Amino acid sequence: MKANILMLLFVAFSLSVQAQKKNEFVVNVGQSSVKWAGKKIVGGNTEGTISLQSGKMILEGERLTAGEFVLSTNTIASSTASSRLISHLKNEDFFDVEKYPTAKFVITNVKSENGKSMITGNMTIKGITKAITFPATILTHKNRVEAKASGVKVDRTQYGIQYNSGSIFTSLGDKAIEDHFVLDISIIAEKK
Repeated sequence: MKANILMLLFVAFSLSVQAQKKNEFVVNVGQSSVKWAGKKIVGGNTEGTISLQSGKMILEGERLTAGEFVLSTNTIASSTASSRLISHLKNEDFFDVEKYPTAKFVITNVKSENGKSMITGNMTIKGITKAITFPATILTHKNRVEAKASGVKVDRTQYGIQYNSGSIFTSLGDKAIEDHFVLDISIIAEKK
C-alpha cells in the first residue's frame, strides 16, 4: 500500500513538472510575415502577402509541440498585381473574404527529421479543414521563437477553390491556374 502511494505521488510530481515546462509564446504579428504566390499553367506568376491576425506557439523545453495561427483573408495584397486581380482573389471564386474573414492553421504534430521540424496541422480555408505537412526551421531563444517555412504548397481545390483549375476543367488552355499556391512563412513569437 505504501509503495502504491509513493508511486502515485511520483507520477503526480512528474506530471506537475512536465506541465510547468510548457511555455506559451504569442505571435508578434507586426514582425511576422506570410507571403503567397500563385501562377497560371502558362506564364503569369502572381505574389503578395496576407497578414496574421493572431497566433501562439506552445513549447515544451525547446521543442515546439503545438500552435495556432489565424490569418485575416481580407488583407490579401500584392504590390505587383492589379487591384482587379486582388478583388477577384477576395470574392467567392477564390477566398470569399466577406463570408470567411479568416483562415486558420492548428499544429497537431511536430517531428524532427534531417535537422528540420516536420510540422503537421489542420488548415482551415473557407470553412473546410484539411491536414497538411511541411518542413520548418524552428529557432528557440530564452523569450522568443523564430519559425520559418518556405515553399509550403496548399492545394486550393481541396478547399473548394476550383476557379480555372486545369485539373478540374480540361478546356481552359492558357487560362488555367495551378491548383497549388505557395506560402513562405516567417513567424516571430514572444514568451507570454
